[in-house]
Amino acid sequence: MTPQAYWDRAADTYARDFSDSLSGRASRRSVWRALDQAFSPGQRVLELNCGTGIDAVHLAARGIRVLACDISPRMIEQARRLAIQANLSDRIEFRVLQNESISALASDGPFDGGFSSFSGLNCVQDFPGVASALARLLPARARFIAGMTGRLVPWEIVWFLAHGKPGKALRRLRRDSPYFNSGPVQVRNYSVKEIAVVFAADFRLTRWEGFGIAVPPSYLEPWARRFSGTTRLLAALDWRIGRLPLFRCFADGVLLEFERR
Repeated sequence: MTPQAYWDRAADTYARDFSDSLSGRASRRSVWRALDQAFSPGQRVLELNCGTGIDAVHLAARGIRVLACDISPRMIEQARRLAIQANLSDRIEFRVLQNESISALASDGPFDGGFSSFSGLNCVQDFPGVASALARLLPARARFIAGMTGRLVPWEIVWFLAHGKPGKALRRLRRDSPYFNSGPVQVRNYSVKEIAVVFAADFRLTRWEGFGIAVPPSYLEPWARRFSGTTRLLAALDWRIGRLPLFRCFADGVLLEFERR
C-alpha cells in the first residue's frame, strides 16, 4: 500500500478517530489559537497536509483565503464537501499534492504565510528539502506554523508501561518510529532544536508551545469519554500550560512559529 492509499483509507474514519475525539478537539483548539494569532483577514495562506479541511474552513470563516494541499484525493474530496457545507468554498482552493512536491506551487505564490498541522512534516522523506521549497513560496517576515509530534509524552509512557509494552512507551525517543502501525507511513521524530535547525537557513523560530500535555492522546478516547468530566478539566488545564517552558516539553504535539528571514 502506498502512503496515498493509506491516507485515502484513513480519510473515512479520520473524524471519528481524531477530529471528533475529546483530545482531538482540545488539540485543535490550541492549533486555532496559534493560527488566529499568526494570520489576519485578507491574507492568503498555504496549508500543507490539510486532511479533511477543518483548519482551512476555520481560517476561511475569518476572511482568510487558503490554498489547501494534501496527498490524499479522498481527504481533498471530504475537505471540499466541508467547505461547501460551510458556504466558504470561494475562499479555499484545494490541491492534491504531497508535501515533497510543493515546489510545483511556484506560480501560485507568494503566499502571506503558511502552516502544517498535526505532524504532516514528520512524515516527509526530505524534511530540509521541503523547508527550502517552502521558503521560496513565502516573502520576508511571513509566518509559518509547524505542528509536529512531541517526543516525551508522560501519558503515553505511563499507559504503555502499565500494559507491558516498553517499546511503545519510548518509541518517540527513536528518530524513526512505527507511530502509524497499520500502514506504510514512516514518522520521523525531531526535537524542537532539530526542527529549528532544519528551518534555520531561511526562517527564525519566534516561539513554540505544546498541546496534549494534560489531555490523554486520541487513542485513549474510550478512557477520555468514560471520565469525560475529568477530561474537560484536563483540557482546560492544557490550554493554560501549553506555553509554559517546563510543561510544553511533555506534549503530545508542539506548535512552532517561524518567521521568514
